[in-house]
Amino acid sequence: MMLNEIGAYLQSQGIGTLATDLFLGQMPEEPDNCIALFEYAGNPPDLHWNGEYPGLQVRVRNKSYAAGRAKIQQIYGLLHGLHGQVLSGTRYLLIKARGNPEVLQRDENNRIEFFVNFEVIKERD
Repeated sequence: MMLNEIGAYLQSQGIGTLATDLFLGQMPEEPDNCIALFEYAGNPPDLHWNGEYPGLQVRVRNKSYAAGRAKIQQIYGLLHGLHGQVLSGTRYLLIKARGNPEVLQRDENNRIEFFVNFEVIKERD
């Protein structure tokens, strides 16, 4: 599954620890400072080869604007342009940002949330 594979990759790069401050498919109320990965509909699967084009959204929440901005930028730097990588047995041909990281909101606890969306090209499982 894409979220598991990319989550494990980000953990291996020192971005966070799965189920501690790096979450898949959810952003729990705690901890204050955390990262969440979500998948969304991308483009339809290819008809001529075993390819998929899912969407990936990365969110970062932090009590500090500067720290949250730095973390989302670090993730952007690791994922944007990643190509030809095999992650947990799945070949990722390209991960490309759809834009720059931006502010999503300040939540009711005054924590800042940033997000960035990615296009993914990978071989089907």
